[in-house]
Amino acid sequence: MDELTALTILAKTINTCLNTDLPAAEVFAALNFLAARLPVKWPFVEFRQGLESGDENVRRQILNSALAAIKLLLRARQR
Repeated sequence: MDELTALTILAKTINTCLNTDLPAAEVFAALNFLAARLPVKWPFVEFRQGLESGDENVRRQILNSALAAIKLLLRARQR
């Protein structure tokens, strides 16, 4: 797995989690892959917790926020 693949899986999770279930193993593998490359862990915890939310709007907001933070951290690391 590479970073782009992992980010794509997470983005796909946000877009489809309201309608279908993605394989949890694939989502968690993507989270673990990216978390291993960054020192800050809270966005990954937030993403996992967001998956558990029963409210669709709250879930979408949490997942979008966490993914945005993950992307920012990846960009900052490359500088």
